[in-house]
Amino acid sequence: MSHSKELEDLLNRAYRYALSLTHHADDAFDFVQNAYLKILEKQKPLVISYFILTIRNLFIDNKRKEKLRFAWATKSFQEDSYEATFTVEPYLEKILSELPEKNREIIFLSIVEEYTAQEIADLMKTPRGTILSILHRTKLKLKEQLTEKPH
Repeated sequence: MSHSKELEDLLNRAYRYALSLTHHADDAFDFVQNAYLKILEKQKPLVISYFILTIRNLFIDNKRKEKLRFAWATKSFQEDSYEATFTVEPYLEKILSELPEKNREIIFLSIVEEYTAQEIADLMKTPRGTILSILHRTKLKLKEQLTEKPH
């Protein structure tokens, strides 16, 4: 595989991860771009695990800054920034958007990126048992909601 193809694959994976956090295409693109520049600036290895960690840290920092800037707002961050960007059925989109951010992130890393529970635990600095518990509960909740009839 050529170097440019590897880089393109890496950037696409990073973008999908950022999109799972933000649910907004432009924001996801910005996070990928900023993470890429930060990695190059620090001369760190350009690997997906470090890329995801960098995006996650930028996302958390951005969220903290937003909370400080808009402390007066009563809406949650998710409600403020959520815009439908996927061509997923609206009911499924609604169910996924109602998950807590951490659960959405863990499901994405597990199902889409195919990380093991231990890899997710290491990345999120969370005990493996907690990750397994969140995965189990979230999958049950999704299964339950997806087998119900939409209102």
